[in-house]
Amino acid sequence: MNRRNLLKGLALTAMLPGRPALVHAQPSAMRYVFAHYMVAWPKGGPNASVDDYAAEFREAMARGIDGFALNCGGWSVSEPLYKARVLQMYRAAERFGGAFKLFVSADGKAQDELADIVRTTSAQKAQLKQDGKTVVSAYGLGGRDSGRCETLMREANGLGVWFIPHFSPSSGEATIGEEQAAEIAARSTSADGYFYFGAAAPPDVVARSTTLLSSTFKRIGKTLMTSVTPYYRGLSSGTNYRAFETGGFSGMAKEWRAAIDSGANWVQIVTWNDWAESTYVAPIGSALKARVYDARFGELLNHTAYLDASRYYIKWFKTGVRPAIENDALYYFYRLHPVDLATDLARAMTDPSAVPPRAATALTAQIHVTAFMTRRATLTVTCGANRAVFDLVEGVNEVSMPSAPGRPVFELVRNNAVVLQKTGEAEITRTDFSSAFNYFSGSL
Repeated sequence: MNRRNLLKGLALTAMLPGRPALVHAQPSAMRYVFAHYMVAWPKGGPNASVDDYAAEFREAMARGIDGFALNCGGWSVSEPLYKARVLQMYRAAERFGGAFKLFVSADGKAQDELADIVRTTSAQKAQLKQDGKTVVSAYGLGGRDSGRCETLMREANGLGVWFIPHFSPSSGEATIGEEQAAEIAARSTSADGYFYFGAAAPPDVVARSTTLLSSTFKRIGKTLMTSVTPYYRGLSSGTNYRAFETGGFSGMAKEWRAAIDSGANWVQIVTWNDWAESTYVAPIGSALKARVYDARFGELLNHTAYLDASRYYIKWFKTGVRPAIENDALYYFYRLHPVDLATDLARAMTDPSAVPPRAATALTAQIHVTAFMTRRATLTVTCGANRAVFDLVEGVNEVSMPSAPGRPVFELVRNNAVVLQKTGEAEITRTDFSSAFNYFSGSL
């Protein structure tokens, strides 16, 4: 038997009549949307208060998000600040009377303290429960050690929790094909489901992976928690300076559609607040840019439009019905400088921020617009010497035009009357690379 067929056989073994299962999980009947929260970097800063956390929960709830997966790189023994902050967050969530749920996603050294994580969170009023059990997740379970990954899954099973971890297949997670999906399913025997982190991959790859994993986990009767990501770009000052082009919101929309069309059980927005990898959707407190948590993250650009444009898809995913568009809305996304190193090679020699990140596909120098239209209308976008006119139809529209120095102007006209009009908050320049290939977003 070849390796692919062997893995498929292992994945389906738990379904054979008369074979005892380690767990008796059923896929979740509820369609939840969570956001991945980096407990290391709260928006309120190192001394974030219960009020600060409650404000973040309120912002998430306003967009239809059901709760946060609390990424903890340590816990009580290794880095006690994680446990202290998590307890503050549970206190903050209690204010919402059960409407906002939390669960820990153990990362790194926190995986050595699963027992205390369970003891600490099980009795919390805001703890997410499934089948009466405390939900616990993980990122990179066991690291690259598949044996340790299996040991940790069995430990979680012995603790009586409802466990839905992320781990990478033996080939890595760049691409999830049929073989990788079968391997993941085979290794999930003692877990209740699987969390597909995605993020560091092009949207097409994330969407295909979601579709494959959703089909695979339906066959074995377990829950898939997949992911959607706005944009990924690591810090230029570190070793993870790479980017994955998402074409404004269109890449995230493609990932949402894959989750919806494939019938994935849960979705996790990756992330709420990873300032280091630019995957954040959290409002930063400014319509333009702000410094958040630590100066090493630089000036972060507004990403709120990724969150607000997702409301449509969140509702669609949770209800299973495409929502009616009741009001016109436009969301725009663009970079604030050129993307081609050759356009400013001399500057790049002296300014590291002008050097583009590693990218599998070319980064775009485009002004991207996602438009939710109640009826047909005409959109005109002008920026510097560039101008483009788009005929928009009822429904969701994705359009773009080449960027140019200046502040873009957006004008929506219907029946010869201006319906919406706005000038973008951020200026596009040829020389200011301080935003380091991040996307800026806004709305009207």
